[in-house]
Amino acid sequence: MLEYRTFGANTYLLQTDEGTLLVDSGLAGTRERVLAWARASGVKALFLTHHHPDHAGGARHLWESLGLPIYAHALDLPYLTGETPRPPLPIPVLGRLLNFPVPPVPRAALQTLAEGDTLMGWQVIHLPGHTPGQIGLLRDGVLVAADALASRRGQAAMGPAFLSADVAQAQRTVRKIADIAPSEVYVGHGPVTTGRSVRALADRLGV
Repeated sequence: MLEYRTFGANTYLLQTDEGTLLVDSGLAGTRERVLAWARASGVKALFLTHHHPDHAGGARHLWESLGLPIYAHALDLPYLTGETPRPPLPIPVLGRLLNFPVPPVPRAALQTLAEGDTLMGWQVIHLPGHTPGQIGLLRDGVLVAADALASRRGQAAMGPAFLSADVAQAQRTVRKIADIAPSEVYVGHGPVTTGRSVRALADRLGV
């Protein structure tokens, strides 16, 4: 039902009754590899969890090459289209180097999703904090959470605070995931973790 490869961030293929859904598109520099994987897998649509370069870098190339409809949350759309510049990482010199370019996605290529919507049999969950419009997908106890969480050796963890737009909100999102109580949580960086591990993280954070 689910497989993933890493193209700067974990990029997922979800097999559904309506066809194959690609979750995230990797860095712009890996776009040809992502395209080859998507083409070979017969991908029907692209779901972007959020606007960051390691998750949305190949989106425009996939749209131009395969004509895929692209789904994202409305709050992240201005960053995807280039209307609003991505905030620079607050790290001298290194921040500029890590701010990889993301070719803007035409507004006509984008469709919006919100909490409670469904896409190809998966429920959309709003997971804000890392970015305002970060979203994930939930089905049968499996949550694709992207950068709402990280995983270190299979244990749920928070990503670096400087990468989140709103750290307090990101922590509340950890509790939201714990309350959903998924059996498996697939993250943007690292291996799969569990709902139990997320609950333990939420308790440590005091949220």
